[in-house]
Amino acid sequence: MNAYLKETLCFGLDIGTRTVIGVVGYRDGEDFVLVDYECRAHEERAMINGQIHDIQKVTRIVYEIKIALEKRLGVVLKEVAVAAAGRSLSTQIVEVTEAFDEVREITLSDIHHLELEGVEKAKVKQQDKMQETDYYCVAYSVIQYYLDEYVMVNLEGHKGHQIKAKLIATFLPKQVIDSLYAVTERAELIVSHLTLEPIAAINAVIPKQIRLLNLALIDIGAGTSDIAITKEGSIVSYGMIPSAGDEVTEAIVHKYLVDFNTAEMMKKQAIINEKITFTDIIGMTHTITSSELSEMIVPVIETMTCQIAQRILSLNGGTSPNAVFCVGGGSQMLEVTSRLGSHLGIAKERVALRSTTHLVNFKDEIGMLDSPEMITPVGICMNMIQDKYNQFTCVEVNDQKVQLLNAKKLTILDAIIAVGIEHSAIFPKKGNTLMFKLNGERQKIKGESGVPATILLNGKEASIQEHIKDGDVIGIEFATHGMAPHLTIGDLIKSEKQVKLEGQSYDLPLVLVNGNLVTKDYVILSNDEITISSINTLKDLLDNLGISMDNKLVTKDFKEVKPDYMIQDGDAFLIDFLVAPIEQITDHEKRRIPEEIPQEKIAMQQKSIEIEKESLYVTVNHQLVCLPKKDSDYIFAGVFDFIDFDLSRPQGTIQLIRNGRSGALTDILHDGDILEIYWKK
Repeated sequence: MNAYLKETLCFGLDIGTRTVIGVVGYRDGEDFVLVDYECRAHEERAMINGQIHDIQKVTRIVYEIKIALEKRLGVVLKEVAVAAAGRSLSTQIVEVTEAFDEVREITLSDIHHLELEGVEKAKVKQQDKMQETDYYCVAYSVIQYYLDEYVMVNLEGHKGHQIKAKLIATFLPKQVIDSLYAVTERAELIVSHLTLEPIAAINAVIPKQIRLLNLALIDIGAGTSDIAITKEGSIVSYGMIPSAGDEVTEAIVHKYLVDFNTAEMMKKQAIINEKITFTDIIGMTHTITSSELSEMIVPVIETMTCQIAQRILSLNGGTSPNAVFCVGGGSQMLEVTSRLGSHLGIAKERVALRSTTHLVNFKDEIGMLDSPEMITPVGICMNMIQDKYNQFTCVEVNDQKVQLLNAKKLTILDAIIAVGIEHSAIFPKKGNTLMFKLNGERQKIKGESGVPATILLNGKEASIQEHIKDGDVIGIEFATHGMAPHLTIGDLIKSEKQVKLEGQSYDLPLVLVNGNLVTKDYVILSNDEITISSINTLKDLLDNLGISMDNKLVTKDFKEVKPDYMIQDGDAFLIDFLVAPIEQITDHEKRRIPEEIPQEKIAMQQKSIEIEKESLYVTVNHQLVCLPKKDSDYIFAGVFDFIDFDLSRPQGTIQLIRNGRSGALTDILHDGDILEIYWKK
């Protein structure tokens, strides 16, 4: 048998707060056969609450255990199975909601998107709580789904406007794994198998055929009580409370004035002896009954079990599990199981203490100590030989290696969560919906859907729910987000006509956005209020532009147009201000005229006025033009009726010059004016 053992022995280590236990055995069919073990206590506080604080001191204990076992068995132990402390795990419960623009069918992709977003939210919550510690998610479980605020078991296939999930995510500090590897390497060991203490204990204590039940495992140690919850074949949540066996020990220390080790001895003696004899720190010897000690520690145990029960309920979604299994040295304390049952509201028979005698597929060749505290080290080795539901799986995601807790069938989604890729990099964000009002009616234009991430598993395209195994290589080409609609006024409204006013082009109908006139190139924004104004007449145009017709002359092709003019495509209008005619000289002004003006001059002026009333002579482009008599004054625009100048074919910008200066169409003409009209290119 020795030759067989040397080739097939497996070595497991349970590195605890108070002690380190090494177990050696081999596989016999489906059974684990124990051949030796070694247990040693830390001389100093090298570990606190399951976390390695002094790597050198812990390494020394591990190395001593390794050497002791090697000498007795005559072998060299090179590989070891270890477990990360369950007390190092941290859980966060979060709620996450996803709303859709309209009622639609919920797809599996929607559910994955929701869950991934929830894990991200839980990770942020965890990092806010412990900012200096780097965590990665080892497991998550959905507690409840909601569809439009109604509780649902499964969202897929249902139709709704909003989905929500309440989930619990579990995180493990990276330094826990790093410190375990540091100790084993210094002790000349290679980690061949890594699991979590609660998983090791559950796989050892709870038979495979009952793991579908909702069960709780409690490992009551020295400094903490670790909790794991199983449901539907998987461990769905972990937790701990900082209250365990040391709470009772410290109560004994204060009550009887003894040192910590003496109090530990008294606590153990109370379980097996009627009377307990001890020496206090003064040196006096005392003898008490176990019932006296029990009466003193009952309040402490009551508080501790109440806290454990509350934590179990919190981790299990507010309901009690079907049964509870207790392991660890602290679980042997007085009335622990019965009080747990009472606080959980379940029969005390459903809270059971487990030791190595209760293990299935386990054989003890050496008569190992039958104690609940031996469950975890034996479970570590049993997990190693079974090689299922326990070890960490290493995969590569976009050239980054990540370890995943293999507590269930792992998928690409689990790897994405572990590596910390945000959900928006996998599931594209839909472009924002453009919402605006058109003539008072609400309009909605949906954004683009975007392109989902492309996922490759070992070079082949795969879906996010595809299963993965150790060594798989995952490549992800991140999602492309959808764009918001880009809509202009020109896209929304087709121009019917285009006119010019004072050289400025206007597309008709006119469009106002939030009360301001805009062109067809204006890009519509969310919450814009758009008003379309139909334009038929010149008055419609001027009114909508806020231009008054008072004291103004509007011309087209240098001809006056009236307010009721029906606008045509291509019209070009000019606006000039009317100049009031020269007023008659008042009597007061007449009195200011000197009386000595010669009568001959007055007669000459009167004659000139009479001639002026008959006709008006102006020079246009060096040609004399006679403007016939009429009751009103002539304006510059009127001269086009008496000259040969083609306005129908513009050859540039028309120039109007009057008496050597720039003129306007509404300028009143006087006899003798010299006018120039030409095109400026």
